[in-house]
Amino acid sequence: MYISARERAILTLLVGQEKALPIRDIAKELEVSTRTIQRDLKGIENILEKFQLSLQKEGSTLSIKGEVERQGDVMSYIGGLEHEEFTPEERQVVLLSYLLRAVEPVKLYTLANELHVTVATVSTDLQKAEKWLEAFSLQIVRKRGYGVEVVGDEWIIRTALKKLISENLSEDYFYHLLSRDDIEPPTIVQVALSRLFYYVDVQIIKDVKQVIDEWRQAIERGIVDSSYVSLIIHVTLAVERIKANERMQLSRTQLEKMQEEQEYGLAENLASKLSKVLEMDIPEEEIGYFAMHIHALKWVGQKDEVLYGSDLILAVQVKSLIEMIASKYHLHFDDQQLYKGLFAHMKPALYRIEHKMKIHNPLLAKIKEAYQELFDEVTKAVMTVFKGIAIPEEEIGFIVMHFGSAIELRRMKVNIRALVICSSGIGSSKLLASRLKKEFTEITELHHASLFDLREEQIEQYDLVISTGPIPGRKDYIYVRPYLDNQEVKEIRTWLDEYIHKQKNLLHEFSKQQKELVQRHELSLFERLHDVNQDVLTILHHFEARQLASYTMEENLTSICVAYVKKGALHAAADVVTALLARENSGGLAIPGTHLALFHTRHKDIKVPIFSVYELEEGMYRKGMDDQPTFVKRVLLLLAPEEMEEHRLLFISSISASIIENDASIHLYEYGQEAEIKAYLVNQFKQYLQEMSSEG
Repeated sequence: MYISARERAILTLLVGQEKALPIRDIAKELEVSTRTIQRDLKGIENILEKFQLSLQKEGSTLSIKGEVERQGDVMSYIGGLEHEEFTPEERQVVLLSYLLRAVEPVKLYTLANELHVTVATVSTDLQKAEKWLEAFSLQIVRKRGYGVEVVGDEWIIRTALKKLISENLSEDYFYHLLSRDDIEPPTIVQVALSRLFYYVDVQIIKDVKQVIDEWRQAIERGIVDSSYVSLIIHVTLAVERIKANERMQLSRTQLEKMQEEQEYGLAENLASKLSKVLEMDIPEEEIGYFAMHIHALKWVGQKDEVLYGSDLILAVQVKSLIEMIASKYHLHFDDQQLYKGLFAHMKPALYRIEHKMKIHNPLLAKIKEAYQELFDEVTKAVMTVFKGIAIPEEEIGFIVMHFGSAIELRRMKVNIRALVICSSGIGSSKLLASRLKKEFTEITELHHASLFDLREEQIEQYDLVISTGPIPGRKDYIYVRPYLDNQEVKEIRTWLDEYIHKQKNLLHEFSKQQKELVQRHELSLFERLHDVNQDVLTILHHFEARQLASYTMEENLTSICVAYVKKGALHAAADVVTALLARENSGGLAIPGTHLALFHTRHKDIKVPIFSVYELEEGMYRKGMDDQPTFVKRVLLLLAPEEMEEHRLLFISSISASIIENDASIHLYEYGQEAEIKAYLVNQFKQYLQEMSSEG
C-alpha cells in the first residue's frame, strides 16, 4: 500500500491524539492550505479502513476513532515503510507527475519528503524538469514562501501528463494493470510508475476502459492498440481533472465548429456513457476535447475515401512523398498498401499537429538507430512536401516505419502461416512482420492481430504465433521484442525446424483446409466484383460532359440534379443540391493549381452512383480546398447513395483519386472532350477491376 509523504505526516499528527485537531492547525503545521488537507482526507480514510479505524470529521476538526492497539498498528506500519531509492531518471518521473497534478503551489520540503532527498537535490531536479516542460511551453514558477507550481493552459498540462505516462508506461504493463486486480509493482521502476498513477484511481481507469470498450463496439470500428491505450489515458486524465475542478476552456467559436463534425456526435455518446457509469457531469468543453482526440485516432482498416471529404491535396502530397523516396533509393513501389497506409496516418497526424496534440512514439530511438539514413531522407522529403508544417520526429518515425516495411517487403520470400501480435501499433507490427519474412523464407503467410482484441479462435488458425507482449493463459507462442535480436532469431529457427519435421504427415489435411478457405474467399470475391461491375456500368451509362449556361452555381446544380431525377437516378433534387453547397461551404471544393472543382456528396435521395463533367460557359471563382479563391472552368460531379458497402465506396473513391493522379489526368479533365474522358474512365475502371481480382 502506497502512502504519500503528506498522508504520513497527517496520520502522524492524528494518531494517538485524545482531542480532535482543527484542520487549519494541521495545514499550518504542514505549510499547506486547508483545501489541500481536505483533498487528502479520502486517502486517509482508505488507509484507516484497512486497519479497522475510521476518520471522524466534526465541523472543521479531525480525529481517529477505533481501538488504541489498531492506531499503534498504523504507526508501526508507517515507521516500517521503506524509503525507496530512486534513480535520477525515476525521480524526474515522480517529480513531474507530482507537479503536473498539483492544483496549487507545492512546498520544496514536501517534494523532498516525497522523493526522500534533500531540498538542494530537489532544486537541481527542478532545473531538469524545466527543460522537459519547455517542449510543452509550460513554465515552473518558484517563489520563496509561495512554493513551486507548473503554469500553463489546462489542455497543455493534460498533454504533458499523457506524454509522461506514455513515455514510462509499457502497453504490456498497462494491459495487465487493467486485466488483473492483484498486480504488484515488482521493481523500483514500477514503484515510480505507481507514483505516476497514484492520483488516478485504478478503478476509474477500469471503468473508463469498460465504457470505451462498449462505446467502440456500438460504433463498430476497431481502434489500433496505440490509439486505444491513448484514448483510455486521455479520458481517465480528463475525468480526474474535472473532479479536481481543473477544466478545459474552449471558445464558443471553437466549440461550435467542433459540433459540426461527426466526431462530436461520437464524443457526446462516449460522454453520456461515462456520465452514467461514473455519476458525474461532463461539460460541453470536455466533450469538444474528446472530439478532438477521437478525430486524431487511428482506426483499424482506415481507408483513403475521398468521398468522405478527405483532402485531395493530401493525396497529392502523399504520392509526392512516395515518389521522392522511390527516386532516392531507385525503387518502384507498385503496391497500394504504402499509399493507403501513409494516407491513413497523415490525415490524423496533420490534425494533431494543427491542434498542437502531442503523439508518443515508443520506438523512435530504435527506428533512428536501425534506419538512420532512411530517417534522414524521409525527414528531408517531408520538409519539402509539407512546407510550412513543423512535423515532429515522432510522426516522422511512424512514416519511416511505413517506408521501411515497404522496402523490406520487396525482398521477402515466403513458407508457414504465422500470426504477429504487436501491442505497439500497426506500423511496428508491419516492420516486425517484414523482418520475420526476410529472416525466415519458410513463412508463407504472415498476419497481424491486436493484443487487446485477441480472440482464441484467431490464434488457432495459425501455425506459429509471435508476440511482443505476454498473452495471458497461453504458452504456445514465442515472445520477442519489436526488433529481433540474434537469440530470438535462433529460437524461431529452432521452432521452425522442429515444426516442419513434425508436420510432414499432416500436409494433406492442411492442403484440404486451405482449398476450402480459398473457395470461400473466391465466392466472396466474385460477389464484390459483381457489385463493383454494376457500379461501373451505371456510371458509364449516366456519364456526360457538357456545357452549362451562365447561371449561378446553385441554379446549375439544381438543373443537373433535376435532369437526373427525370432519368431515375435521384429521388429528389433539392436536398442533394443543399448537401453539395453545404459541403463546399464547410471546406471548399475547388482543386488548387487547376481550374476544376469536385462537387461530391452521399445522400439518401441518391439512388445510384453518378460521375459527370460540366464546363461553365463563364468561369467563376469558388472556394478552394486550401481556403483560397480558385478560378473554376469545369465542375466535376460525384454522387453516391448514403448506404453503400465498403468495397463499393472504395471504388467510388478511386474515381476522385484518378483526377489528380498525374499532370496528364488533370489536363484531360480540364480540357478533354466527352469521348476522351469516357475512354479514360473505361481504362481506369478496367485496371481497377483487374487489380481487385488479383488482390482478392
